[in-house]
Amino acid sequence: MFLLRIYLLLCASAATALAPPTPTHFRLARGSLIPPPLLPPLAPNATPNNPMSLLDLDSIEHFAESHGLKEAHVSTLYNAFLRRGSAGCGLSEPRSDLPSLSELTDKSFPKSAASSLLSSFSALSTSVSKVVPSSSGGYRLLILLPTGQSIETVIIKHTHTNGKTRYTVCLSSQVGCARACSFCATGTIGLKENLPASSILEQFLHAQLLLASKDIPASSLTNVVFMGQGEPLDNYGEVLKSLRGLTHQCLFNLSPSRITVSTVAPVPSIIKRLADDAPTVNLAVSLHGATQELRELTVPSARGTSIEELGAALDYHAKKSGRGAMLEYLLIDGVNDGDLAAESLASFARARGSQLKPFVNLIPYNPTLAGAAFSYKTPTDERINSFHALLKNEKIQSSVRWSSAAGRDAGAACGQLVLGE
Repeated sequence: MFLLRIYLLLCASAATALAPPTPTHFRLARGSLIPPPLLPPLAPNATPNNPMSLLDLDSIEHFAESHGLKEAHVSTLYNAFLRRGSAGCGLSEPRSDLPSLSELTDKSFPKSAASSLLSSFSALSTSVSKVVPSSSGGYRLLILLPTGQSIETVIIKHTHTNGKTRYTVCLSSQVGCARACSFCATGTIGLKENLPASSILEQFLHAQLLLASKDIPASSLTNVVFMGQGEPLDNYGEVLKSLRGLTHQCLFNLSPSRITVSTVAPVPSIIKRLADDAPTVNLAVSLHGATQELRELTVPSARGTSIEELGAALDYHAKKSGRGAMLEYLLIDGVNDGDLAAESLASFARARGSQLKPFVNLIPYNPTLAGAAFSYKTPTDERINSFHALLKNEKIQSSVRWSSAAGRDAGAACGQLVLGE
């Protein structure tokens, strides 16, 4: 589901059985009990002509164990690869360029293991083939995968009222998407491939390096949203491993509270699993209709799962995580923007409990080729404001993301990207 939910933070802020014990600085569990993804990978993660990525954390740790290396060697390797200076993991600024693997092994690995590392791994397995700037200050990146497929990643600029600027990166978790939401361009190409965790992490690194090349401190890239191409929870195991890498002190050292996983909740029980495995990461659910009939109209994959089951999963997540989810609601003229639809949405949100009610994000529909097939249009501002007012009258925390259209000039607006050139 490509960029359907990119707007959420525009203004706001499978591991192996042989894996070593979890270092104390890991914020997320290693994931030895992570179940396999709902949809199996459609392509291999690596081939003899495509060595494993250095950001394949599980493989690096397994390599270190099998070669008798210490945890300190892995920490030193990643610190030298991703950061300037020698202050230690999480204490130095991100690098503005990448050293070669031979440079890294000279500094951090015993010679006996260095040659084996060089033959098994590459610094990066993906490359940026195109960058499209936006007048809003963001960028769209077309990234080439080792399988020959491509994905898109978007960098979003936020300028606060105090003049300070920060950036959010919108990550893809799959090539294409199987969910075929009626308003989303990505679903028109179907599911091509699940991304390995390393390809997800490399998107973040490419974003850091691009900003650094523009003399923008890489440290200004503060937030991550899984709102790009694909349904994250259809690639559950790899997304969970990427969360570990994003929060790993020696990799990207992000706080889980700065990461949002967005989902159409293809199977509501998967939300419960996410609450158990990563309770400190934010959850956003693409709702788009608060009755069964209306939700199935916009999210066909919701068929077979009741809106009541989804509500129960959200209640479980709120109790486990200690926070309410974000509910994403795309407003489409004459489809789900009427008063009855607003009342149903208010009722669904209100039923989530007194302490941990969700926050509703209203998103004006951006024209897409997929939506055009259903004659979808953007509601008038008056209709949008009226819908929002009804929610406020019902005491539902909500906002309108008028900025959801940001990036149209770069082909990067909400819901519009489908590997365009």
